[in-house]
Amino acid sequence: MLEDSTAVKADVAVGSGTRRWLYVSFPLLVSFAVAQLVKTSMGIVAASPEFIDRFHVGPHSSAAGWASSSFLYAYGLAMLPWGYIVKRIGARRSMLIGSAIWVIALALTPFVHTIGQLYATRILLGVGEACFYPVAHTLTARWFPIQERARANASWLSGIFVGSTVASSLTAVSLTSLGWTGAFYVQAAIALVLAFGITLLLIRDDPRSASAIASAEVSHIEENRFENTTLIPKSGPDSPYRNYRYWLTMLMYLGTNIPFYGLVTWLPLYLKDERHISFGMVGVILTAANALSIVVMIAVGMWSDRKMRRAGIAAIGFAVEGIGVLGAVLYPANTLIVGIWVFLGLAGNAWCIVANWGLLHSFMPTGEAERSSGLFSCLTNLVGAGAPALLGWMLSTTGSYTPGFLVLVATVVVSLACCAVLIPQRY
Repeated sequence: MLEDSTAVKADVAVGSGTRRWLYVSFPLLVSFAVAQLVKTSMGIVAASPEFIDRFHVGPHSSAAGWASSSFLYAYGLAMLPWGYIVKRIGARRSMLIGSAIWVIALALTPFVHTIGQLYATRILLGVGEACFYPVAHTLTARWFPIQERARANASWLSGIFVGSTVASSLTAVSLTSLGWTGAFYVQAAIALVLAFGITLLLIRDDPRSASAIASAEVSHIEENRFENTTLIPKSGPDSPYRNYRYWLTMLMYLGTNIPFYGLVTWLPLYLKDERHISFGMVGVILTAANALSIVVMIAVGMWSDRKMRRAGIAAIGFAVEGIGVLGAVLYPANTLIVGIWVFLGLAGNAWCIVANWGLLHSFMPTGEAERSSGLFSCLTNLVGAGAPALLGWMLSTTGSYTPGFLVLVATVVVSLACCAVLIPQRY
């Protein structure tokens, strides 16, 4: 009955208009891609000889890992106040302020000369980018019916892999032609035009405030928000903070966040140094894996909305992710096989992100979307922020990538245990 009801609702959605995808999904996709490009590029820039000479750090040093972790800690911490800011001034205004901070931080980076100054620009960038998750979840909760949340999340979350795909090639080209300082100028220009500009043009806080949205579409959205839907179980307290399932979903997300940040920072160097794959081929492998992960993310979003059993779908994704990371680290093979393992690891991660965020919306009333998503994102990113530095420390201590990558797999096992609790409850 649940699946039949979902199918009926999906048919109604098509007939009720689809401008929500243009006004929300498209600008969020573009902004998230820009944000991810900026995050991912640091792992590539850190391997540049010019960067190493400027800051007197080796690509394997913990200082290089902290260039990412300093950003991620600021990113995680700032999400909590951003949740309250979004509640106070609205998602659109918050996104404009946040993306303006991105631009300033990126434009300042070429002028720094010490590792401390570099950390400062990364921290400023993290504060600006931290607005994104509270903004995106708030807009998703206000603009999309509950049975479309996985697809809506997938549409903007795919920006992770769009940005990562573009970063691999764009950063390499920028480094070659303009040097590492020029690469940051390019990123600042992209953030100004795409993140800030498209937000200004399209995003509105609520479907009722967008004159181009038909009344039928507004009604369809409002009738199928969290408070009104019967498509998800309503177990436990209404407040997400008093519902253990909200916290369990947060713990589950660490099996996505920690492996992702660890891999995007250290995977390029691992493939180059440990697997002896050329820098150019590393770019090809990561570009292909990220591009294919976009397809996986969209397909999983559609499947998750059709079945409305997000915990079970997430469990499959975690299994794929864990197998991929283990294979990339432990299985001796040629370049092609390594590429397949990398794809499984990244595709499984993309799979889990969509299912996990969809699951979060099962415990997040519309009126609490700003603060509950801000708290969720704050705590998970604070834990995930330590992954690049932890892997860097383990590498410098042991001389091997294997122990650090096995830590990533351990987080996946914890996430599978969380799924096992929620699956029987029909989430």
